[in-house]
Amino acid sequence: MKTSTAYRADIDGLRALAVLAVLFYHLGLPLFSGGYVGVDVFFVMSGYLITGLVQHEMEQGRFAFGNFFLRRIRRLMPALLLVLVPTTAAAFLLLYPEDMHSFASSLSVQFLSLQNVSFLSEGEYFLGSEGKPLLHTWSLAVEEQFYLFWPLTLLLTGRLAGKRQPLLIGGLLVLSFLANLALMSISPKASFYLLPPRAWELGLGGLIALLERRGQLRLATGRTALAAAGLAGIVLSIFAFSHTTPFPGYAALLPVLATALVIVAGIGGAHGLTGLLSHPLAVRVGLISYPIYLWHWPILAYCRHLKIDASAPLPALTIVVATLALSEATFRLVESPIRERRWLPTSRSLLLTVGTAATLLTATALHTVATDGAAYRYPPAARAYLTAAMASRSSRCGLVFRTLHPRDPVCTLEPAAAPQQRILLWGNSHGDMWSPVLQAAASAHGASLSLNARNCRATTDSDFCGAGLQQEIVAFAKQERMTDVVLASTWYGALGRPDDRFEAELTAVVDALVAAGPRVWLVLDTPSDGSFDPLVAYAKAPAAPQFGVKPLADYLKVKERERALFARIAALHGAGQVAIIDPSSGLCDSASCYGGTAEQPWFRDTDHVTDAGAARAQPAFEVIFAAPAPRPAQP
Repeated sequence: MKTSTAYRADIDGLRALAVLAVLFYHLGLPLFSGGYVGVDVFFVMSGYLITGLVQHEMEQGRFAFGNFFLRRIRRLMPALLLVLVPTTAAAFLLLYPEDMHSFASSLSVQFLSLQNVSFLSEGEYFLGSEGKPLLHTWSLAVEEQFYLFWPLTLLLTGRLAGKRQPLLIGGLLVLSFLANLALMSISPKASFYLLPPRAWELGLGGLIALLERRGQLRLATGRTALAAAGLAGIVLSIFAFSHTTPFPGYAALLPVLATALVIVAGIGGAHGLTGLLSHPLAVRVGLISYPIYLWHWPILAYCRHLKIDASAPLPALTIVVATLALSEATFRLVESPIRERRWLPTSRSLLLTVGTAATLLTATALHTVATDGAAYRYPPAARAYLTAAMASRSSRCGLVFRTLHPRDPVCTLEPAAAPQQRILLWGNSHGDMWSPVLQAAASAHGASLSLNARNCRATTDSDFCGAGLQQEIVAFAKQERMTDVVLASTWYGALGRPDDRFEAELTAVVDALVAAGPRVWLVLDTPSDGSFDPLVAYAKAPAAPQFGVKPLADYLKVKERERALFARIAALHGAGQVAIIDPSSGLCDSASCYGGTAEQPWFRDTDHVTDAGAARAQPAFEVIFAAPAPRPAQP
């Protein structure tokens, strides 16, 4: 019987299908709208192959953690380093400081396999992800984290459970899948990037390898039907899923289980449809699938920074050809010679070479982070514009809080001993941007300040920002005896929600808050304009950038609509229970609104204020603390 240690050409063919799905999805080809599931296919295959090798060595009594990780280094690091060097050089040439800072942050933890955590720490949004040259390495981090624990898991479960080891491991996989489902309602990005909600995918491949080695997956018939069902499931995922599919969640079951079926169908040799995966061309693409995965994303990311439409026919064809050529060269000239020990034949030479390169790249990354994304590359007059986002609040509650308290709806920004005023700031990023102002004021007045932990308005904008979360926050305000709740967000037109639904939901939330006791402050949104974006201002005049100006009359059209709604809501309640805050006076004069001064940006993009811009509006928020002592919420 062939075991899980035997070479399987059909697995390389499956690799080809997975990596091409990822490549075509990232190129923006409509037919491959769910091509991101190729990563999940890779996870299952990886778990299957690595577990087969590890278990084989364990059965022979010759498994050693040191040798295992040396093999991982020899297999993965040379190609990765080859890609990282030119990718880093291109970053210095092409990336503005904000993007460069993000790039360097992910590069600095690349060799600790923590880049998935780095990307998660950048916030709940996926916005801007298409321009991050190392974003795709999150999956490498998940794999390496998995293999840090998986061999030990195999050893322990084998000793504890004996013949029942597969059942125990199956239970662990169920727990991981449940963690995936739980995180989807708390932080979809965490469910996507972190190991615990992804481990079941790699572990399922490992479970197949265990069962195969025990002789429990020897199929005499039905292999063709199994392969057909598996391939159909993978293809359906690739073609039917899209960026709107909640993922991973339940949806991940389809590509993961489908991959498992294809692997099981191929046990004992390629047969029927699995034979198609063993076609020489598919196998060849599969052999270079790792460098394809490494090369394609930085190329695409830099095309986007250069404003090249990668989905257009000629650029797309060029990117595919360049990716395949670089990948073939990487496989022939770097991967194969090192894996076959023609180059760096000893562990010492391998570790010395890899360690030196990793140290230099990490030092470069740390230097870049310390210099605000290497802002010294630009003229002094432009640096404030190019670093505006880094000097602005953008991280909600912090990764540590959200990791330790994933279900808590609110975090404390400013604690105070027995405060008379307990203030809750509730809103999306247009609420969080006022946190520095309110935190400083709360500290000066001996008040406490809390913030909703998810990036959600006080409306049901999605499953992530649903009615359950609203009820939790209102209950928190009541239980913690909040005296004031500040509602600040984008309002009309946000997230494509119908105006009547938005108005009804906001009104209902204010009603619930007032009934709980605290005063409610409704904050008008700031002016917005493309010319307020510091990068736009810099691009127009790099030597002497200046912000654009928005006529006040244009802003008033939006502002007065919000003010009219807020006034209607306030009129439903008693005097002083609901009030309106207008922060625009610090950003506008009698004729115009401004993105900042020549020396100081007030906005970090088209509509989010910097800390300096928020400070301009601070007087508007003082009314919260100057008002008569509020009655606390009733528990």
